[in-house]
Amino acid sequence: MSPRDTRVPLVSGPALLPARRRPAVFATVLALSALGVGGYLWKTSLDAGTALQAEHDKLSALEARFTAAQRQQQRMVDDLSLKSRQLDEVSARVAKWDETLNADQRRSWLLAEADHYLRLAEQHLLLTRDVVGARTLLDVADRLLAAHGDNRLLSLRRALAQDRLALTAALSVDVPGTYLRLGALSERLAAVSMPMLADDRAQTRGEVVVVPAVDDPAGVSLFDQGWARLRSLITVRHYEEPVRPLLSDAERALVREALRLDLAQAQLALMRGEPAIYQQSLLAAKSRFTRYFVRLSQAEYKGLLAELDSLAAQDIRPALPDLRASLNALDALAGLPLRRDVAAPVQP
Repeated sequence: MSPRDTRVPLVSGPALLPARRRPAVFATVLALSALGVGGYLWKTSLDAGTALQAEHDKLSALEARFTAAQRQQQRMVDDLSLKSRQLDEVSARVAKWDETLNADQRRSWLLAEADHYLRLAEQHLLLTRDVVGARTLLDVADRLLAAHGDNRLLSLRRALAQDRLALTAALSVDVPGTYLRLGALSERLAAVSMPMLADDRAQTRGEVVVVPAVDDPAGVSLFDQGWARLRSLITVRHYEEPVRPLLSDAERALVREALRLDLAQAQLALMRGEPAIYQQSLLAAKSRFTRYFVRLSQAEYKGLLAELDSLAAQDIRPALPDLRASLNALDALAGLPLRRDVAAPVQP
């Protein structure tokens, strides 16, 4: 620039600052930068602390739950230990009682149980004639004695076997089978054809007029030949008893209904165990059958009559055996006098 040039140069920025002020400006800028970085770091650390606190809270909650679960598990272990100790105490008491209960006391208890079942079986026979129930009770008593294996009770078991065999024999009456046989017989009698004659049992003597043999037909007149032919068509029968009148349809239906009622009454008496009514009903049915069904074929008549006789011969209420053998054996083992020396079967 020449001395004569008076223009002022346009200079801006740090170029105008004095040289001594430049370090201060630089320090200010550096401080501001440090302050910004510090603020950023402070905010970042604050966020990290918050997240860390949340994780810490979660961990504390999990620790609390784990501690509660441990306490609950400990309580369960304590309860289990207590119950185990109680079970051990009960087992020890049972073992002690078993040791205290000597052989004689156990035998007395067995006899009391056997007596209980025997009395129940006896009541079944006396009150309801329930042979199956009585045998079942004897089976229970025998299994109880067999489970303890006391050889001193063998006499009682032998008596039980005898009474059980007697009850088995008493089951020979087939009530359902007899009932079905009566029903089948009733259906058969309702289906067979019934003759119209009320009774054809009267013995007859028939005389047939026989035409004499003619050696020489030429020597016989036409009148004699015609008369001989007429006589050959006639049969004369002589009855020892009067012939009964024919039965009408209504009377035959009445006979069938009476037979059906007789057999139905026999079925009812069978189910109720009434032998007198059973026999009476079958006898009435047999009487009607032999009176009104005699003109059946011989095979069918004899077969139906044999079935009626077979049914009437059955004893539907046989005398049931008592339990004398078992009861006497029980009394002997218990040291009691024999109160049942005389057999007393259960009467119909």
